[in-house]
Amino acid sequence: MMMQKQSRLLFIGGEKVNISDNNKNNMIFPFVSVVIVTKDRVKDTIECIQSVLKSNYSRYEIILVDNGSKDDTVKIVKEMFTNINIIANEKNLGLSEGRNLGQRSAKGEYILFLDSDTSIDSAMIAELVSILINNRKIAFSSPKMYSYFEPRRIWYAGAFFNLVSGRARNFGELSIDNGQFDNILTTSHAPTAFMIRKDVADALGGHDNIFIMSYADSDFCIRIWKAGYIGVYVPKAILFHKVHHQDQSDSLRSMGMNTPSRAYYYARNKVIFMKRHTSHMGFIAFLLIFFPIYHIYYTRKILKNILSRPYLIYYWKGVIDGVKYVFLPRLIKN
Repeated sequence: MMMQKQSRLLFIGGEKVNISDNNKNNMIFPFVSVVIVTKDRVKDTIECIQSVLKSNYSRYEIILVDNGSKDDTVKIVKEMFTNINIIANEKNLGLSEGRNLGQRSAKGEYILFLDSDTSIDSAMIAELVSILINNRKIAFSSPKMYSYFEPRRIWYAGAFFNLVSGRARNFGELSIDNGQFDNILTTSHAPTAFMIRKDVADALGGHDNIFIMSYADSDFCIRIWKAGYIGVYVPKAILFHKVHHQDQSDSLRSMGMNTPSRAYYYARNKVIFMKRHTSHMGFIAFLLIFFPIYHIYYTRKILKNILSRPYLIYYWKGVIDGVKYVFLPRLIKN
């Protein structure tokens, strides 16, 4: 059942939430569908699956959606694991449609969307589920995410989104964890991994394929907020993401632009996302003030690295196509 819709959200995430988990030991835990989308990451995918199988939560299924891998991911996973539902696509359908295929196959009351370059703590699923069971207004929950290579360095401890400037920020990013991010907080969105009520995901129609990649998570989660629900960051739920310190601080990967296609979709989708989710006046402010600033910044960032300079043409094609989509949507194909 959908909650009362909220149409004028401008600043989302970062508020402390007081939730009691005193009844956790008395709960009857529901069935969870773990949906993993992958492409050409056979070693990462195997480790990700193995971490799920070590979970102390027993009521789950694993659905692996392979987006046309060329490294024998499907063959190897079939040989190594039983009772895994594998959806093998002949080509790369993108993150959004990959997750949607998993969602349509899911039998659980809850879905855990999980990127394949991750490893989860044995208690993570139970911690994310318990928050959702006790609180109907909470539609999605996300874990504390550390760098896989520096297990005390935080990559994500909740997120904030400014729907006027278009700026998103992961709380705790780059910080060494000394317990300063141990409060449950509202979170605007959750990259890499989050759990959601399946009835809410179905009511929203899943991820929007217009985004393909970049902003797919953000769009999906902001639509949840607009439907009247909230999302929360759960610090007791732990995940390790395969990103290096350099990836977070000073690389194109930190901005989601480490391939030509990612550079294109990042630029294009930012415009589409802001048009969809901010107010009319907010979008005008974005276009006149923040839009030029972003593109000057990212252009300089790309040019700074010799190896990334070929991406610039893809980035600016994305900028142009994003503007076309906003004002002349018939000219753009998904």
